Amino acid sequence: MKYMFLALSSFLAIVAQMIAGSNFFLFNFLDLSLILIAYWAVYRSRVQALFVGSLTGVLLDAALGWPLGLNGFGKTLAAFLIGQVAKRFNVEAIWLRFALISAASALSSLSVYLLFALLQRKSGALFLGASVMQAMITGAAGTVVFSIVDAYSQAHPHKAS
Repeated sequence: MKYMFLALSSFLAIVAQMIAGSNFFLFNFLDLSLILIAYWAVYRSRVQALFVGSLTGVLLDAALGWPLGLNGFGKTLAAFLIGQVAKRFNVEAIWLRFALISAASALSSLSVYLLFALLQRKSGALFLGASVMQAMITGAAGTVVFSIVDAYSQAHPHKAS
């Protein structure tokens, strides 16, 4: 049941991304699925974050009509990076969260770019420029989301019975 929830949340993140992206230009540069992956990697289980990353990437490839696995590899690599950094370092600082989410977004986009190059498909320098902008916007939005989650969890602590 837990993995059905993960799959449904991945699907809803992609649908929300596509709807918001078609209506608001700025949302084309926001990667909601990466924020979801970062949430699972930092606050929940790193293994589940890898699952969410691979599933979200494959669903995104299917929605975009790309060869299956390009975004799956990139998102899984981003989930691994976030999970390893969160395991070894305290990611409570806002600037560290911003840097971590931005670096994971850039790594995901760079891996997709390199896989496109290996498959000898055309992708221009515009993709890399948009990826840098996407990394900054996703990092800022992810930092805001994490701050909201932290504020909520501090205001409503879990009671041990």
